[in-house]
Amino acid sequence: MISPSDVSPHGRSRTAGVVTPAYGSSEAGPAGLPDSGRFRPRRVAGAVRPGAADEVACLVRAAAAARTPLHPVSTGRNWGLGSALPVDDDALLLDLSGLDRIRDVDIRRGFAVVEPGVTQGALTGRLAGTDRMLNLTGASRHTSVIGNILERGVGLHRPRAEDLAGLELVLADGELARTGWWPSPGGPAVVQPHGRGPSLNHLFTQASWAVVTAAVVRLLPRPRTVRILPAVFPPGRLAEAVDTLRAWTAGGLVPATTKIYDPVAARTYGIREATGPDGACLAHLALTGDADVTAALAGVLTARLRQDSCPLSEGPERAADAEVHAAYAGEHDPGDALFRRKTGGCCARCVDRSRGLLMFLPVVPFEGGAVETAATLIDAAREEGTARPGIMMNVLDADTIDHVVTLRFDPADPLSTAAAHRTLDRMHVSFAAHGWPPYRPDIDHPPAAATDPVLHRRLVGALDPHGVFARGRFAPPPDR
Repeated sequence: MISPSDVSPHGRSRTAGVVTPAYGSSEAGPAGLPDSGRFRPRRVAGAVRPGAADEVACLVRAAAAARTPLHPVSTGRNWGLGSALPVDDDALLLDLSGLDRIRDVDIRRGFAVVEPGVTQGALTGRLAGTDRMLNLTGASRHTSVIGNILERGVGLHRPRAEDLAGLELVLADGELARTGWWPSPGGPAVVQPHGRGPSLNHLFTQASWAVVTAAVVRLLPRPRTVRILPAVFPPGRLAEAVDTLRAWTAGGLVPATTKIYDPVAARTYGIREATGPDGACLAHLALTGDADVTAALAGVLTARLRQDSCPLSEGPERAADAEVHAAYAGEHDPGDALFRRKTGGCCARCVDRSRGLLMFLPVVPFEGGAVETAATLIDAAREEGTARPGIMMNVLDADTIDHVVTLRFDPADPLSTAAAHRTLDRMHVSFAAHGWPPYRPDIDHPPAAATDPVLHRRLVGALDPHGVFARGRFAPPPDR
């Protein structure tokens, strides 16, 4: 472990200016580091909070010498998957929230250079009034831009992996390196994430072989108009509705950005009245671009939604209100209004301590039968007494749709907590049997084995042969 002599009594590293948070070596979990999922408590070696990339490099070298594995986190708000907790015990938490600079913004070329502590809200505020916007997610504005990109999360307009242009890394030996495209005098003037030769950016997404200290993030042109059409349908017509939406997506009538909400998730958007005993599902059909284009598409879609043969129908305007439109327009939301609606008024800073929630995120074929099967598996996995989960689906392309399954429980009730975890365990088993594992696992369900063990061993041997970095949620157990 890193020696206490490396840190002054005032919490400042003698060599790197590192601020240590209030928590030290302890068990992390309900009584230690907060965690909305109430996963098994982890024993952590402590935590350090650097403020610059060179400080990170010093800490990596010190951890390597002390043989203390580092667990990097950006802002730690990975709710439902483990928040800031590591997979294994005895890791030293490397809190990167102090690296919070927006180093550069180029509106003309469409990129920003940000550090791990830069939040969605901070970057959106910086871009206010410009012709560019961030591809926001549906999470809090207090979540890290880089953190979600490294998770390969899903934005409102496209998968976040497509927003990545370049990475700045501290390798296991403390060396600083860069991948992908970076703005530099004499370098390529056009943002080219893949560049020439081997493309290395995604070697370090969903990986634990280095510490990311900055990234070049691509910015989207801000659309001239945003129009979100709400459509509703009864749960009993789920398969028909999904097949219809797939046909519209494949035909170019709607972009591959549609969001589908089951009756529980639809309550966030005011869909509470029942069209039957099971309530109503909601779909957000997002149209962006020139006014003539969005108006024409909206006209075609509205006509189809009014057809008796269509399984979907027009939803109420309140189901896609001004806050929803603002999110798709990339507008600044300092009050985090849309997120607070989803959490019952709970702010980002209180979720881990006040809420009980688990997340399950499988990827499923964009087919009515497959989505209906997924809904059946989720319902069958539910432990008696566990609240009905909310399910939100992100259309990724004409063939693929991911699911965000949110299990809520009473964190003060051990029986409720245990039942929710048993439900989560069952979903992992049943979805794996169908070949639909989660694309973002939680800390209790990392993969049991690498997809290609030989290649994985070679990469580990080349990038982190001495185990400087703790095993992440996407990594199999180390070779013994």
